[in-house]
Amino acid sequence: MDVFQINQHDDRPIELTVKNYEYKTRKTDPFYVEVNKVMKYYAVCPACKNPIIIVNLYVDKTLDKNKNKMPVHAKHCKYSVTNLAEYSQEAYDDCPLGNPSKFGGSSKHRNKNRSNEIVGLIKDYPVVLYNEIRRITCIDFTEKTFSSMLDTFIKAEGYYYKYINKYNLPYGFLNMQKSIRIFRNKLYYSPFKSEMINSINNSEFFQYKDYIITPKLKDGFYEIELYLANHKIDSEYEIETIDLIIIEKSNGKTNQIFKKTVKIDIDKYINAIDKHRRINGITEAIKLID
Repeated sequence: MDVFQINQHDDRPIELTVKNYEYKTRKTDPFYVEVNKVMKYYAVCPACKNPIIIVNLYVDKTLDKNKNKMPVHAKHCKYSVTNLAEYSQEAYDDCPLGNPSKFGGSSKHRNKNRSNEIVGLIKDYPVVLYNEIRRITCIDFTEKTFSSMLDTFIKAEGYYYKYINKYNLPYGFLNMQKSIRIFRNKLYYSPFKSEMINSINNSEFFQYKDYIITPKLKDGFYEIELYLANHKIDSEYEIETIDLIIIEKSNGKTNQIFKKTVKIDIDKYINAIDKHRRINGITEAIKLID
């Protein structure tokens, strides 16, 4: 995984970088521990509170079997770390970060606390979810489309699906949708926005003109849709990816015009929720005038 935490009472993920790790741990025990004359680096999993070990923190020359540099990452360690965290197999077995479920499965849980937490996040912070699905897809969905997507999720009882948790909720929410119509939509900010524009402009039937997705031809019926697929779990690095795909359709003909594999960022959504909570707290003391 590419997140960590140092406090067992805090479930907010911290992005794992050398700078963040050093700043949060202050390079002290019980995070920096010498074992058999080798320094080990530990932290806490934000979700299950089990100990995790940081791999390649200061080593950027380690290569995998394909001769690629292996990035800094964290892995669950199945033993207790003194003064940091006791290992719990039960907590690990239910951990959404270290033991994630494959997207698209039909298995459901009946844990009311877990489902109510997800429903509460959607109900209390809909703008955060709305902004996240726009960020992930690079599509500036209309409010009407977002409302329809919410309806689909609630009717399907998405909050009960085992593969959906509070960390991956925006991705799970999008994955539950059927192909989403993006005709005449604007694009939202994304690092791959230019790449998406080029793909749309190079398609057979569509173009990105005057800041909207529009047909190249006036005659005929054309459709353009987006969906998520091909969820993958890398057990070695404990990270997940999913493909963002755009297709165009006309007269029974379907073309794939864009495909982008995106990493599932498990820190952004929950930390955005936390920021909104803090900001809301600033205004709680303001009283209405009688």
